[in-house]
Amino acid sequence: MIITTVRAICAPAAAAAICMAGPAMADDTVGPTQLDRDKMAGVGLTAVPPDAYSDILVAGELNMRVASLFQGRDLRVTIFESTPATTDHRTRPTEGDEFVYVLSGKLILTPPGGEPQEFLPGDSLVLPAGYEGTWEMQGNYREIAVLAQGG
Repeated sequence: MIITTVRAICAPAAAAAICMAGPAMADDTVGPTQLDRDKMAGVGLTAVPPDAYSDILVAGELNMRVASLFQGRDLRVTIFESTPATTDHRTRPTEGDEFVYVLSGKLILTPPGGEPQEFLPGDSLVLPAGYEGTWEMQGNYREIAVLAQGG
């Protein structure tokens, strides 16, 4: 969760294989890539092993599903879904800059020593690399995450 996560969510070794495979052009030409509508709706996502985030789970039962929507040279786009849970990323900060667009549920982010910030469907946010706060996911939480790679 995340990711951390995918974000952060795709950072752990358990989810890395899921995040590395993405759509590619058949003839290696450069062109637009439409994101898979079924996956964006939560259809055909892959379950993340329940123990992949046990070290940062604070509350709830973390049942996550993810899918890669695009894998490029400089960024990747993933879809992430979770049951209600709270994770604390002090020991597992985000690895790269991340743009998040909330599709469903509610996300509450609380930076260390800061005030909670709530994000609802249709809201978007950017987390810089190194974010160490908490992620509280409520309802059937689903997001699109765009993650910078390399650097």
